[in-house]
Amino acid sequence: MTRDQVAQRAGVSTAVVSYVINDGPRRVSDDARARVLAAIAELGYQRDGVARMLAMGRSLSIALVVPDIGIPYFGRVANSISTLASAQGYQLLVGTTNWDLDVERTHLRALAERRVEGIILMSVDPSQDFAQFSTLGIPVAIVDRPEFAVEGSAAATEHLIGHGHRTIGMIGASIEFIANRRRRDGWLMAMHSAGLQTPDDLMVSADFSSRGGYEGVGRLLTSRPDITALYVSSDLQAIGTLRRLHELGIRVPEDLALMTSDATDIAEFAVPSISSLAQPELDIAEIALDAVLGAGAEGVKHIDVLGYELVLRESCGCTTTR
Repeated sequence: MTRDQVAQRAGVSTAVVSYVINDGPRRVSDDARARVLAAIAELGYQRDGVARMLAMGRSLSIALVVPDIGIPYFGRVANSISTLASAQGYQLLVGTTNWDLDVERTHLRALAERRVEGIILMSVDPSQDFAQFSTLGIPVAIVDRPEFAVEGSAAATEHLIGHGHRTIGMIGASIEFIANRRRRDGWLMAMHSAGLQTPDDLMVSADFSSRGGYEGVGRLLTSRPDITALYVSSDLQAIGTLRRLHELGIRVPEDLALMTSDATDIAEFAVPSISSLAQPELDIAEIALDAVLGAGAEGVKHIDVLGYELVLRESCGCTTTR
């Protein structure tokens, strides 16, 4: 169906059809509006979004690129950005890279070719040289939170030390990625500050998934059955960890205390509920969105949103259950 056919069925000009569809710029009488809307419904007319984009010279869309949209933290950030963008009249496109830097770069170029009006990137490697993307012709905001990764991990480990634990293991992800190296560094910093040893067998690397946590804690306990506490890199890994500990008859927190990062819903509703680090997803979304849509948005910008909160629940030995 075309706009001409809608106009013919409603007995109006194509300009009037355009005014109704776009809610302006000229006023349309109630009678004419009703006839146009009835014709649209009867004919099943759909506006041509590509033609509209070309006419406006804008796509009214932005993009978010993350390493893995299946990780609850990235999903929550995407939801916050989508909600805020929609309120400003923009649609959000989401790309996931599966932790592959080449895929990330391909996504960025492809999205620029689709004429999105800005890209928010949570990069596989936020330390890389992003100068190559300054030629994309659109604003790119790189969300990187090194303080959270290091200091947050240290704070979680320090909390376990405060409960009296001295042999604290860590289940991390691959240290090939800088974000995971930072979390390891935070754990090391807290342990060394307390005068505690960190031999290599106190840490295992595992997939950033529930399966990774399940398998990782099995390997860790095989080499270090004496650990009394764990810092786990993600809520997803922590869920798998809890399952394996349950199968082994190890009680949490009575036999082994546990803390993790991200404080998503799965941490809150696990049994026991998991003590974790909460990130300000809404603040991250607001600042990143302003970086690509706000005044002076251009080129490549690095966004570091400060702040985190220790959400203390049952798994670390605290009685708080929120």
